Amino acid sequence: MTPGQGKRASHQRSKEGCDTCRQRRIKCDETHPTCMRCIKAILHCNYTATFKVTSPIDVSSNGRRAARVLLPKRDDVSSLTTLRPTATLPGETDVENQYLKYFHQETTSGFPSTWDWSVWNRLMLQGCHHKAFIRDAVVAIGALHKSLRTSAMASSNRKSTEELVKLQRQFAYQTYGRALKKIQHAINTGSGPRDALIACLLIVCFESHTGDRYKAGIHAQHGLRIYHQLPLKERPSEVEDDIADAFRNLDIAISTVYDDRPVETHEALLDEDAYIATAMPLVFATLDEAKRYWHVIMRRCCHFIPTTWAHSSPSSLTHPFQRPIPGSFTTTVGTNIHTASFRITPGLEAQQRAYYAEMCRWILAFAPVLARIRRSTTSTLRDYVTASMLQIQALNGKVMLAGILYVDEMGYDDHLSDFTSIVSLSHDILRIRNAGSSTSYFSGLFVLDLGLIVPLFTLLLKCRDGVLRHQSIEILKQWHVEGWWDPLIIIAICKCIIHVEEEEMVGGMILAQARATLTGKCHRPPERKMLVQCVQRRKEGLRWVERLVEW
Repeated sequence: MTPGQGKRASHQRSKEGCDTCRQRRIKCDETHPTCMRCIKAILHCNYTATFKVTSPIDVSSNGRRAARVLLPKRDDVSSLTTLRPTATLPGETDVENQYLKYFHQETTSGFPSTWDWSVWNRLMLQGCHHKAFIRDAVVAIGALHKSLRTSAMASSNRKSTEELVKLQRQFAYQTYGRALKKIQHAINTGSGPRDALIACLLIVCFESHTGDRYKAGIHAQHGLRIYHQLPLKERPSEVEDDIADAFRNLDIAISTVYDDRPVETHEALLDEDAYIATAMPLVFATLDEAKRYWHVIMRRCCHFIPTTWAHSSPSSLTHPFQRPIPGSFTTTVGTNIHTASFRITPGLEAQQRAYYAEMCRWILAFAPVLARIRRSTTSTLRDYVTASMLQIQALNGKVMLAGILYVDEMGYDDHLSDFTSIVSLSHDILRIRNAGSSTSYFSGLFVLDLGLIVPLFTLLLKCRDGVLRHQSIEILKQWHVEGWWDPLIIIAICKCIIHVEEEEMVGGMILAQARATLTGKCHRPPERKMLVQCVQRRKEGLRWVERLVEW
């Protein structure tokens, strides 16, 4: 055994563990009816009275069980953990090393979220020592990220700053081009699905840094197809949990931007998670258990919503843009989870009721954990933020699922308490961030989960309480970028919608016919302007409003 191959932590074999964990030769937590290991890996969990090993155990020459190397999975690299992520690599220039160190700094200092950043600050950085395409892609992302930071910095000599930004971006794109060639070579030589998935994550991250969330989403969909083509039982042996978790988060993130996957895909993924949702306990024992079930319930929410579009006709609320931006990407209602219903067909209500009940069950099961963490003086900062984020996102999911049955905007008034809780919890998280975090505005580009921006976007679109809307905008003004979402974009879009509605306020109230539904966005990244379309449902018919916003 080489010095870098530390042994797996020793433990007694579980005598009552499930068959699946025994076959995978990992310790089972023995949770019934479905253990947390199987939930995390999305595997079928089955308990029987006998223990049968269905595959041979690797044994070293001295008769001991061979230690498993976590990263990478190939046997040709064994000293993975002995190298520091920021060590100079053979053939590496000082500039490349500088951006590797910068990447390491940014991915280890980000503000806590519900998602673990280890895919960036551990897997990618360690992979740099063994895969040339990973190293080049990480250097390129580091250089591009640095250019964003440099551009945002106030400088007395603007000309010199612009020249530096230009050099950083040129280096980023040159290195990225080299990385793409190496990625293509790795795929052509049959390097396997693991390398393809890692390459996809790196491409998604780089495109996110360019500001093109649409192109990033397309690449994410390609990666998800590769991931879902792996048989369920083979996924844990093919890719690490870090990679699997990253793609499960991307699966959710895609639905917030542009999701053109066929209904059959959504239905198949709903079936894949169904038995886990059924096994959800009445009360969660730990925050980790709640988080694992939340990812399942939220994925099911995001896959269910697209299956409703054929029954709610959101496309009937859209209208061709009068003056579309040349070369732009257009998204309309009915292509992401911020949807709206024009009509409701028989049978949709029963389907919606089942998924809405799942989300409410999760919220009830999580309530004791949330109360315990927020009440305790010994809770860690990460646990406090994670618990608050999960509650915010669950309330957002609840509102979106309820909205499937609303054929006007008045129904959202029933969710005032949910909106109030979202703002209150968001304020708590913002205070914590401002009090002790060094997170930069652009550090959140590495985030793969929903964070605060998407729930606050829902609130600004659907809540007509002026105070809550104002508070939400103030939170976003102080918040940072999260993955594909820039808070400044959300502020610009929602201020436009609010202005359209408030033009026809009566006695401080926004009446039904004045309420506007966001129906389309026309944008050409990375330009900082967008054409926004909304519709008002009046007695005399639909009235569309189209305006250009900038940020």
